[in-house]
Order: sequence, then C-alpha cells, then structure tokens
Amino acid sequence: MRAARRARIVGDTDLRRGRCLEIGPLANPVVDPDVADVRYVDVVDRAGLLAHYEGNPAVDPDAIPEQHFWLTRPDGTVSTLAEAVAADAPYQHVVASHVIEHVPDMVGWLRDVAQVLTWDGALVLAVPDRRFCFDVHRTPATVGQVLQAHLDGDRTPSVRAVLDHFMSAVDYSAEQAWAGEQPPTQGSHPIDDVRRHLARQQAGDYVDCHVWPLTPRGFADLMDDLLALGEVDFAVERLTATRVGEQEFYATLRRLDRSREPSVAIDDARVALAQLRSDLPDESPPARSGDGELVPGHLVADLERQLAETRERLTRVRAARDRARRQRDRARAEVATARAAGAAARLRRRVTRGLGRRPRPTP
Repeated sequence: MRAARRARIVGDTDLRRGRCLEIGPLANPVVDPDVADVRYVDVVDRAGLLAHYEGNPAVDPDAIPEQHFWLTRPDGTVSTLAEAVAADAPYQHVVASHVIEHVPDMVGWLRDVAQVLTWDGALVLAVPDRRFCFDVHRTPATVGQVLQAHLDGDRTPSVRAVLDHFMSAVDYSAEQAWAGEQPPTQGSHPIDDVRRHLARQQAGDYVDCHVWPLTPRGFADLMDDLLALGEVDFAVERLTATRVGEQEFYATLRRLDRSREPSVAIDDARVALAQLRSDLPDESPPARSGDGELVPGHLVADLERQLAETRERLTRVRAARDRARRQRDRARAEVATARAAGAAARLRRRVTRGLGRRPRPTP
C-alpha cells in the first residue's frame, strides 16, 4: 500500500535524477534515502517532533527520521524554507505530502520552493481533499485569502486560519464520505480547546492547522488566479482527481521556463492548466438517483470520469487495431507483389533457357 501510494504521489517524476528535498516527512517519508539523494526539513527538529506527537497513536516515533534542516530558530522565531536550506540548495525535486495546506503563506512558500529548485526543477505535491476529511464543512481557500496572508507576511497560521480550522473540524473519514454518509454537525474541538489554541496563536506560538482547504478543481482555480496575477513561478504539469475511496489528490508543478518571455510562459501555463482542469470530474453537490436516494456527487463524477477514460482507451485501442490492419494489408500486398515479381522472373528465365537450347537451323 505504501509503495503504491508513493508511486501515485511521484507520478512520472524520476527522483533518482538530481538531488531531492522532502518537506515535512514526519513518520512516513515519501522519499527514502535508498531511492534518492534526499534531505528532510520540518518546522522543528526530530526532538521537537517527538515531543509534539508524544502519545499520538497515528505517529510512530521510531519512524520519524532525523531532520537535516528545520524552520524554528533557537530564539523561537520561524525562518522561511529558503533561509533554512540555503546552504544545501538547489534541488532538482521538492516533495511535499500534506504540507501545502498547512503553510501560513502559500505564495511566499511557493516562491521559496522555486528559489531552492534548479531552473527546471519540480515540486511534487500530495494534498488532502477537503471533501473527504475533517475539513468537509469548510469553504475552499480563495485567492483573496492567499494574497492577504502573503501581504501580511504570515510566518505562523493566522487567527483566521486557527479559528476556521478548530471551529469547523469534525470527525469524518474518507470511508464515510465515499459511502455517502453525512458528516457530523458537532465539531471535534470543544470551545475551550478552541480558546486555548487561539491564546497560543496570540502569544506567538506556531499553532499547526489546515490553513488552506482545497479540492482538485479548487487548486486549479487558485493556481490559475495566481498565475494570472503573476504571483507564482510554476506551471501545473500534472493534476489528478481524488481516487475513489481515497482522500488526497496529487500535483506536479514545474518551474516556468525563464528563457521565454514571462507573459508568454504564463499564458501557455494557463492554457495547459485549463486542459488539466477540464479533465477533472465535476465537484458539484450530490445528485438524486431515479428512485429518490441520494447519490454522492463525487461518486457520480468519478464514474463519469472512469467512463470517459474507458472511452478514450477504447478509441486508442481501435486506432491501434486499424493501424495494425493497414500494416497487415500493406504487408500482404507487398508479399503478393514480390511473389508475382518472382514468378515473372522465373518465367523469363525459363523462356530464356528454352530459347538457348533450340537447335540452329541447317543451311
């Protein structure tokens, strides 16, 4: 299962080519040192991670690797990603699984990633789909919120982010979502817990939370807006739908080609992104089946996507079959022509030999 998920995250990216940085691997790194030349970075060092997740049954402390770099300075302030890894950069690949939704300043973070990548480097993302996790009641992140956080220079999650997260989170799994179960209305954090986290945020602590609730189409829209505004240095090279039964989607972002006119590179990136978005299933609310039962909209959309993929595969198979038939017919025609030419040549040789053996007439 872990190997299959890692393959889905990475896609066609060859992590063995060049050096790699993984952000926030926690206890489940996507990139193992035996697979690629990888460095790890997190908000705090390994000791800080062990202390933060002590007693959490979902995190195996023995599986947390040593962090090569961390963002929190000795004085408690938080550096940027680019500042933390500057001495070791650049990298060919940056991998971030369930990270981008946590970063306080998405625009600043994407610029940091671009800064530590090679000129043609790639950012590989695994992102939780808000529809299939505790974010289900939250509205998707907007470009206005993203730019406000950047203009405010957020180094830690803002009051807005902390409150939206802890006030709205519910106990809701992907299995429940795909089964069509309604999410609970009761939040998973008591109000006293919310107040405690808010007080920590106001005191300057780094209160980890989901800052940016996202879906595949929402992410595409957000990246398109940021490209149009000239705020990001990435083209979206790959963007997947959330698989049935799962709760995350995957994206690969490639640095824009700096040898091209920026406006042209951005326009091309937006055209390619529009195509990726059009290939994604609809994310509309649930529809009703003919007998009046609710059919989850994401399930209908996924079935429609699978049908479209099947039709596309059938079209490719038919095209390949037709090409094979044409090649076969050409080969048969060439063989027939060759045989006819051979037969004619043999006939000519026999005639020639026959003429050579004819007796000469006597004088």
